[in-house]
Amino acid sequence: MALVYRIQKRQFVDSVLTGEGARLNGGRWNPLGTPLVYVSTTPELALLETLVHLDGTPVRDLPPFVRLTIELPDSIEELDPETLPTGWDQIKFSENLPFFLLPKLRPTYPILAFSVPSVILKSSPSRNLLINPLHLLMSQVKILEVIPHEFDERLRKPVQPPDAASVKGRKKSTGR
Repeated sequence: MALVYRIQKRQFVDSVLTGEGARLNGGRWNPLGTPLVYVSTTPELALLETLVHLDGTPVRDLPPFVRLTIELPDSIEELDPETLPTGWDQIKFSENLPFFLLPKLRPTYPILAFSVPSVILKSSPSRNLLINPLHLLMSQVKILEVIPHEFDERLRKPVQPPDAASVKGRKKSTGR
């Protein structure tokens, strides 16, 4: 069994394993109308993946979020970046990319989930997993934990150029 993580709005917890949000909106790895569950192999990557999709919303204005720990069977195919379509890692990806996995998203395909690199951290050992919610093994996927997730406001501070006068003479901070 594998453990994976997802950070999302609390209001959608009951439908997380349906892939309904991805079906309604489409995404990098699924076309509109095709359900898919996006998760990460580490909580830290799940956080980064959530942050890049917040579209600049200040932390104080966000609805309640939760972090889920999900267990799934070891039916995972790791997709090598060399086998992915050209431009898979571009912010504005090709309109054909969401159709790449379609042949593997049949309920009878032997693999439940697909491991892909993150666009945010391309060379990281942390990966994103794409779970096919229509697969026959989906009945073995379980949500083990749902805990509130509070965003640290320092992660969403607006970037302002430093005032040159205040930077001179200031010691470098270690950032801790």
